Amino acid sequence: MAAEFKSHVLSRDEKGLMGIPFKRLLLSGVGGGLVYTLAKVVAADWSIPLAIAAGIACIFLTAPQGGIPRWQRLQYGMRGSLMLLAARSPDSASGSIARMLELPAELVVLDGGAIFAPAIITTEANLTEWVTFAQAEESDRNDGLVFVDTPLEVK
Repeated sequence: MAAEFKSHVLSRDEKGLMGIPFKRLLLSGVGGGLVYTLAKVVAADWSIPLAIAAGIACIFLTAPQGGIPRWQRLQYGMRGSLMLLAARSPDSASGSIARMLELPAELVVLDGGAIFAPAIITTEANLTEWVTFAQAEESDRNDGLVFVDTPLEVK
C-alpha cells in the first residue's frame, strides 16, 4: 500500500466553480447583493444589471496574480505611473495630483552609486574559543592552536 504525498501540505485545496475558489464566489455574491440593494434605491431599472456587473468585477479584481490580488496590482501600477509622470514634469497636472496625494516623486530617481555600493561590514571575525588541529586525530588531545583575546597566564 503506497501513500501519495502532496508537495504543498500547508496549502489547502479549495472547492469552487470553474477554478474560482468558494470564498471569492461568496465575496462577489455579497458585493453584487450590496450593489443591488443600493442601486434599487437610486436607479431601480438598472439594479439587476449593475449587480451582475459588480459581481463579475469582484471576481475579476480579486483574482491573484503572483500572489497579489489584481485590484492591488492595478493600484500599485497607477501609483507608480503617477509618480513617474510627476518626476518627469513636476509642474503638470499629474505633478499636482501626486503632491495632493503626498506621493514622493524623488523615489523614482535611482542613484546607481547608492544602489551598487559595496556592503560595509563593521563586524570583525571573532576567533576566540576556536581550536585548530593539523590532523583530525589530534582532536582527542586538546593541544591544538587556540585563538584567545588576552595572553594566558603561564604556570
